[in-house]
Amino acid sequence: MSKPKLRHVAIKTDDVHKEAAFWSDAFDLEQVGGHGDVAVCLSDGVMNLAIIRIDDPNFPNYAAPFGLNHLGFVVDDIDSQVDKCTGLGAVSTVDPNHRHAGATWEMKMRSPSGVDIDLSDHG
Repeated sequence: MSKPKLRHVAIKTDDVHKEAAFWSDAFDLEQVGGHGDVAVCLSDGVMNLAIIRIDDPNFPNYAAPFGLNHLGFVVDDIDSQVDKCTGLGAVSTVDPNHRHAGATWEMKMRSPSGVDIDLSDHG
């Protein structure tokens, strides 16, 4: 099994297009995806920067402050990674039996210090 790879960092904001324009212009990042006024995904070709707006109070990351919102990792096996993270003190922020949660098909967890983490078995 290969090591988990860091693939995205997310920034929570009220205006995804304004925030994305800053990061894109300041660091020559290319827009590689998005979803209306809710998300813009930028990339340098290796790492992705997700600029997100969270309006749904039922969404796991809703209460997180503005700014850095979570870290996303691509892993070979979500089940074993969830078990490993849980064993190290992380907790699921969604139903732990539903390992591919949310519109982005990621498992949502929170580190012992409170940093939110997305785990995905795809890039």
